[in-house]
Amino acid sequence: MQLPIDELRRFVKHCDPSEPLSADHAFYVPLDADARGGDQGCVGRLKRTLDLAGPLEQTCQLFTGFPGAGKTTELMRLQHALEADRSEATRAVYIDFEQYIDRFSPITISDVLRVCAYVLDREATIAESKDPDARPGYLERLWHFLRQDVHLKDFGYSNFGPELLFELRDNPTFRERAREVMSLRFQQFAEEAVSTMAAAVVRLRAAAMCERVVVLADSLEKLTPVREEDRRLVESSVEALFLQHARLLQIPCHVIYTFPFWLGFRTAGLGSAYHQETVILPMVKVRTREGEPWTPGIARLEEIVRRRLDVDRVFGSAERLRPLLEASGGYPRDLLRLLREVLFQATSFPVTAEDVERVISQLSQSYADVVRSTDIPLLDEVERTNSMPLGDNDQTQAFGRLLDRWLVLAYRDDRRWYGVHPLVAAARDRFLRPPLQELP
Repeated sequence: MQLPIDELRRFVKHCDPSEPLSADHAFYVPLDADARGGDQGCVGRLKRTLDLAGPLEQTCQLFTGFPGAGKTTELMRLQHALEADRSEATRAVYIDFEQYIDRFSPITISDVLRVCAYVLDREATIAESKDPDARPGYLERLWHFLRQDVHLKDFGYSNFGPELLFELRDNPTFRERAREVMSLRFQQFAEEAVSTMAAAVVRLRAAAMCERVVVLADSLEKLTPVREEDRRLVESSVEALFLQHARLLQIPCHVIYTFPFWLGFRTAGLGSAYHQETVILPMVKVRTREGEPWTPGIARLEEIVRRRLDVDRVFGSAERLRPLLEASGGYPRDLLRLLREVLFQATSFPVTAEDVERVISQLSQSYADVVRSTDIPLLDEVERTNSMPLGDNDQTQAFGRLLDRWLVLAYRDDRRWYGVHPLVAAARDRFLRPPLQELP
């Protein structure tokens, strides 16, 4: 049977893994409690810290999760919950750092401060019912600061619009020189950025008639190098940002930063630097640590699919869909990738078992392509123990790479544990040489 092309297009669009869901989106499925192993959930934990602090206090929390696991959706849910809470009038300001920085290059504290200052200043102007593009604000102050350098003096802007930020993001030469200027006079730069933020928070409270201002700083967990040889440089900059500059990250309001998952396990005492433990968004649990299927998690993944497409028309039955649910490892991004490939490749519907197996095999190959021979002993150890390998710094770095490439996934029940991605495990006999050792 052929499905109408308009229907197929709609199903494909609904399975876009790059599209985060808003808090009230029809596709949203609650995944806390039995599916992710936590009654309170990440939103509850983050909000609880904010609620226990006074509205005029400054709290700084760290939140992490794999890209595509639903972290941005959780932040949007938190934003909605904060602004809907009538007991504490709140303005939650969402910042997508990917709009303002090159996530494949090292990051500095000056990058974070200038972006937060710009966005808070802009939000305050909007709250005051003014045109933020007609009022130069922080960007004018930033450009006058940079123009003190003889090499940047004649770069030239007729106005102080967002193009300055885009140059800092997209022009490596300009960005590096600007960073040097900020570094040489860092105290002055930081004071101007912080004073801009403090004034913007006061303006926001007045214009929005609220006491609590919360910044949700997203996409910093996506910092990763394009080339493997640049990994240490990028990761060192991330460590410096969140450890050496923890004090400066505590801006003049409440703030929640996302951060790369690997930093939490590789850096002892990260939570103590922020006076509270980091919050981690795990995968949906599709199996137990003993390898048995976890029905509640599988049922939630099936619901995710049913809200996006007609399972009976595409798969014929839930049983035909189930191999995709299990192969995803509970990783929402990979589940949607698998669904899209089925829709792209199938020539008739409902799809056959062979169609499903072919798609799983192809995505398994894509994961196998990034596995090195030196990764296999670590993957083998994770599969045996469901724990982070204990070893020297090089082994810890290697485990970080497995997480960064999504070869190993994180889960939670009574404690956090790790598992080899099922698509990697499925590739053992077919693609990986030598194969992973079998469990004893």
